Amino acid sequence: MRLRRMVSVVDTHTGGEPTRIILSGGPILKGRTMLDRWEEFASAHDAFREFVMREPRGHGDMFGVMITPPCSDEAHCGVIFMDTGGCLTMCGHGSIGLARTLLELGMVTGESPCADVVLDTPAGIVRVTVDIREDGRIGEATLMNVPSFLYAEDLKVRLSDGTDVTLQVAFGGNFFAIVPAQQLGLSIVSDEARRIQALGLEIRDLVNRKLEASHPEDPRICGVELVEFSLKTGERSARNCVVFGQGSLDRSPCGTGTSAKMAVLAALGELKPGEEFVHQGIVGSTFRAFYRPGPVIGGFDSIIPYIKGTSSVTGFNLLLEQDGDMFPRGFLLGRA
Repeated sequence: MRLRRMVSVVDTHTGGEPTRIILSGGPILKGRTMLDRWEEFASAHDAFREFVMREPRGHGDMFGVMITPPCSDEAHCGVIFMDTGGCLTMCGHGSIGLARTLLELGMVTGESPCADVVLDTPAGIVRVTVDIREDGRIGEATLMNVPSFLYAEDLKVRLSDGTDVTLQVAFGGNFFAIVPAQQLGLSIVSDEARRIQALGLEIRDLVNRKLEASHPEDPRICGVELVEFSLKTGERSARNCVVFGQGSLDRSPCGTGTSAKMAVLAALGELKPGEEFVHQGIVGSTFRAFYRPGPVIGGFDSIIPYIKGTSSVTGFNLLLEQDGDMFPRGFLLGRA
């Protein structure tokens, strides 16, 4: 068999949301920091990302992680996050899935009651504490995310149908537009998936036209990339769906989205440090979360989010590109 490319991956899901973990076959990145490497990957390796993420090897809602040597001595590995449309600086569900996989494969070792997995991400160092039972089985994982904060309060946009929407912009590792679902009559159920997708893409475009969001410590982390529709279900609980990439819908409650949501609740005085917040995704999976006060980031009061969830390994795969393959970069149906 004549091959142009072979990529070794492990497929996982966290709360129903896939993470394809690239173990080998990816490009070698040379940047001094993970943000440098993220920029290099995003600018020079789109063909590789599309090969791994898109049909016929992936699908329209695929999400991926490529591991690299870390830039920081305290981390076990470096991480590049990607989807069908581009690259993200941070991902919570992907970090949880990666931490479990590293332990399951023996790439990081640990014993009962828990093990800490340290990831060097473009957004900063994140730590995942993974429960290990006495029989060696892997349990829940708790992600300690990067400092998160409310960036812009009560931003108003008008949709093409004339509907006015008031939303919050917050950082949880990426910039989110957080939209109250009730403003649009959404119940966050699977039957609404196509409408949520269309609304999310429209709102993201409108927000980025109106607001130039950038991280105060590094302007390379910029732009609202994700739209989170949030439906309050209790005093300290909510149901959500996040739209990202080229119209992907997060099946999980979204780790960075949960971080951004808690940053909003904290800033508005609706959630206190240490109080548990229960976040449910569109397929019914949940993250349990809380926060502790964080540092001031460029004038913004931040929180340190802690998010607990579970993941599972779903498969091992070798992705191949043969000579003459008519779709070496893959394709997407029904997406921009």
